[in-house]
Amino acid sequence: MDKPEPKHILAERQITEVIRHLKIDDKLPGERVLAKDLGISYMTARKAVENLVTKGVLYKVPKKGTYVADQKKTAKKTKNIGYFLDSSIKDGLASPYYSMIFDALEKEATRNGYALVYFTNGKGTDYLEILKKVDGVIISCFPRIEPIIQEMNKRVPLVCIDNSLPDKSIASVTLDNFNSVVDSVDYLCSQGHERIGFITGLDDSDIGRDRLCGYLSALKSHGISEDMDLVFRGDYSFATGKKGADYFLSLDNPPTAVMCANDTMAISAIKEIIRRGFRVPEDISIIGFDDITIASQITPALSTVSVPVEDIAKKAITMLRAAMNEDETIYQHAVLPCELVLRDSSASSRKKQVAVGG
Repeated sequence: MDKPEPKHILAERQITEVIRHLKIDDKLPGERVLAKDLGISYMTARKAVENLVTKGVLYKVPKKGTYVADQKKTAKKTKNIGYFLDSSIKDGLASPYYSMIFDALEKEATRNGYALVYFTNGKGTDYLEILKKVDGVIISCFPRIEPIIQEMNKRVPLVCIDNSLPDKSIASVTLDNFNSVVDSVDYLCSQGHERIGFITGLDDSDIGRDRLCGYLSALKSHGISEDMDLVFRGDYSFATGKKGADYFLSLDNPPTAVMCANDTMAISAIKEIIRRGFRVPEDISIIGFDDITIASQITPALSTVSVPVEDIAKKAITMLRAAMNEDETIYQHAVLPCELVLRDSSASSRKKQVAVGG
């Protein structure tokens, strides 16, 4: 039979919950008040507070009281950097894109003398416990988990990649998603395409919104009317790439080109288009986003927007090290450009080919 936990350990958890509702340097209620409010003895409350002081969660000022400590400053150095991946991101680290990001971060962390520790907020994971084992964290997440991020930000320095957060005090490394899609659609228009479809990403983040806005803006700049029938809502998954292709092929007047918000959906769309008896790029051109490893290996090789993963890793690690050393001169927000890589999945529209040949 397992022994019950010591009372002061349980009390530490209760007091930690109280601390969650306080800010750094806020005064903690006195130990007798805590004991009464939490239904524990004075001695148990006192021991729990002393332990939390030892752990750097609280600090004492003689004759004044106990206060909430800045754990970023009191934490012992571990030479570990965390990589936190929001559990709502499809496929997690199995995603080709996030696998590339992890590999680049691990390489850069090692080069700077740190080990990279991967963790998430998935079921059964105590992410707050993991924070005790790292000096800082690079996060890939959606803004909807802002409360979790704020809880983490109380404990260690953070740098967000992919999406920026409402709290601009948290440094970020993002992509120029808007202009990257504009460049892609500009290219398709230059090849004579006028009916250009778009399989979107999720619209609850900067990534999804900026890529969709880039698509719509580029069409407008070429005098092409906005047609939301040519926009299919995707979620970055293989399944929605197939569904998007099916949808476009069901239209009376299908698009001659489709831009996809990531490579996974683009590759799935190519497979479905070919399965249905159409040709890529002769009937429909496809462009993806990310330039995952397999993009250049499939047939036809995928035209895509190449993401500078190594630059993301270098910038994120540099920012995080600056934050850990409290160097605010480097603690900022960076937006990195991407590059359109043309391969075999995109070509001139059949309409333009006929005009040139005729």
